[in-house]
Amino acid sequence: MMKHLIAIAVLTIAPSLALAGDTRSDIDGTLEKFVTALNAGDATGVASFYTDDAALLPPGGERVDGREAIQAFWQGAIDGGMKANSLHAVEVFDGGDVAGEVGVFVLTVPADDGVSEIHGKYIVIWERRDGVWQLHRDIWNTN
Repeated sequence: MMKHLIAIAVLTIAPSLALAGDTRSDIDGTLEKFVTALNAGDATGVASFYTDDAALLPPGGERVDGREAIQAFWQGAIDGGMKANSLHAVEVFDGGDVAGEVGVFVLTVPADDGVSEIHGKYIVIWERRDGVWQLHRDIWNTN
């Protein structure tokens, strides 16, 4: 009887663990592409990682709604000289077609004395649409 209960538990839990692993690797891959697009000055490419009805919640700023406005936001950051050194997912919570991510970032921005490095943290709510993970809500702040 105990062997049957263990087998049922493994069969029940294993698919969700595999999904969580796939979700994590998909999100990690998207983060790499996000950094590449941002550093290439491709605001359209950066915005493409967001859902059509996504929202940014930047520190000290107004909420930014929709892919077009998000593209304009990132274009402004790019035009201001911002570069992403790294985005790193610390935690990923998988909930089917919605996932949560807690991460850390390092950015560089122009400063009076050259370049300043900024460290911070973020939370993203991801949605899987048509089999692709996209950023749906994105909030961050600096350390």
